[in-house]
Amino acid sequence: MSTARRPAVAIIGAGFGGLAAAIELERHGIDYVVFERADSLGGVWHANRYPGVACDLPSSIYAYSYALGTDWSRRFAGQPEILGYLRDTADRFGVTGRIRFGTEVVAATFTEDRWRLDLGDGTTEWFDAVIAATGVLSRPKIPELDGIGEFAGTTVHSGQWDDSLDLTGKKVVVVGSGASAIQLVPAIVDDVAELTVVQRSPNWVVNRHDRRTTRIGRTLARIPGFPQLQHHLTFYWNEHRAPLIFRSLDPARAGLQAWVKLKIRRQIRDPELRKAVTPDYPAFCNRLLISDEWYPALDRPHVSVHRQGVRQVTATGVILSDGREVDAEVIVWCTGFRTEEYLAPIDITGRDGRKLHAEWKSGPRAYLGVAVSGYPNLFMISGPGTGGTTTNSFVYILERQARYVRKALEHIGSAGGWLDVLPQTQERHNAWRRERLSKTVYAGSCPGWYTTGDGTAAPIWPGSHLSYGRATRTFDATEYDHGGRLRAVEPVATV
Repeated sequence: MSTARRPAVAIIGAGFGGLAAAIELERHGIDYVVFERADSLGGVWHANRYPGVACDLPSSIYAYSYALGTDWSRRFAGQPEILGYLRDTADRFGVTGRIRFGTEVVAATFTEDRWRLDLGDGTTEWFDAVIAATGVLSRPKIPELDGIGEFAGTTVHSGQWDDSLDLTGKKVVVVGSGASAIQLVPAIVDDVAELTVVQRSPNWVVNRHDRRTTRIGRTLARIPGFPQLQHHLTFYWNEHRAPLIFRSLDPARAGLQAWVKLKIRRQIRDPELRKAVTPDYPAFCNRLLISDEWYPALDRPHVSVHRQGVRQVTATGVILSDGREVDAEVIVWCTGFRTEEYLAPIDITGRDGRKLHAEWKSGPRAYLGVAVSGYPNLFMISGPGTGGTTTNSFVYILERQARYVRKALEHIGSAGGWLDVLPQTQERHNAWRRERLSKTVYAGSCPGWYTTGDGTAAPIWPGSHLSYGRATRTFDATEYDHGGRLRAVEPVATV
């Protein structure tokens, strides 16, 4: 028997990442509370309710490895099923009762060897450690355009969908052609009178091969061990694509690009439209999108595609960058999220009054996407350098981060005080990332949120998911500075 102090831990966010952290701590007896600003858990799967919203990965791998769903209605689950899965899983592991809904953390300050959290209701609470699982897909991005407040019709962002919105017989402009747009457009194309898609950069779109779960599939899912086998086979099948992010495999990537171009030729009759929807950058430069309905939806008589940006919004529609005017009754912004603003809008203050967002103004830097030098006992789930993967399920990354953070907290519980990743450890890690990224397709002119304003691929892990698992398998306390003393908490006996 040995005695250990239990650190009091705050988890910010109850999406996939926050729940992964909470379940990990729950399973290992570490005290925690989850702060969630929304009225429900689920993160993006609570917020995103636009028509057609679904996962772009098979349900067999878009689930926690220790809580695989066995009753998915189709190969690619829709939003209601995924949200239901997260709620059921949180209940199953005893996490739901630890979540404080409708509670926003507006500031976190490291002072007197602890973290003070300032909440939206004006109160403050103190914790020994903080796990920030706010994600990067929580703050919708709408372009700042002239006239945007003058539009006489209805505007909506895909991440803030109005369930009462009726598009039947309307002239609709969809701005963007990313993951949200390729699901939404086919879902509404039969309802609208006219549909205009405004895209600056088309995406590589491969086949989805979705299907409903058959009676045989449901029977197999009930056989002990079968869901785990399916999960592993699907994961490793996706994992074999990881080397395609490196430029040394340009010939193999060229084969995939030729196949997608053939698909475009078969599904779109108009040569000009084919040209408009064909990417001019390498595949895997950003996430491959999947759809069997995207190209056929664009090749409809009442659908038009413009490969420009929006220059201005008017009372009756939008003006494109080439001066063309497009009338609209509804504008749907499929323009993504503020992915470059990690942990925003929380005001985070570290050692000696350091301000995290000021230090990250030129680009976010972290160690393994989990810790930041100068901010003791602040851990992240889906932090810089690991968010947004192009080849496999991000849930794997979340689980490995949760495991690593749990090990760090166990060290804090036994040794006391705080841990602050050493500056040289963080810089060595980021130098390795930069060197690796220079050899990948991300180092080019990738469109979209994978590339930051200075041309670097800040969000990306430069390798396979398995390599990240190896990098976070053990917690090495020598990579951290130690200090402080853990505040008085009830000792707990451990075996």
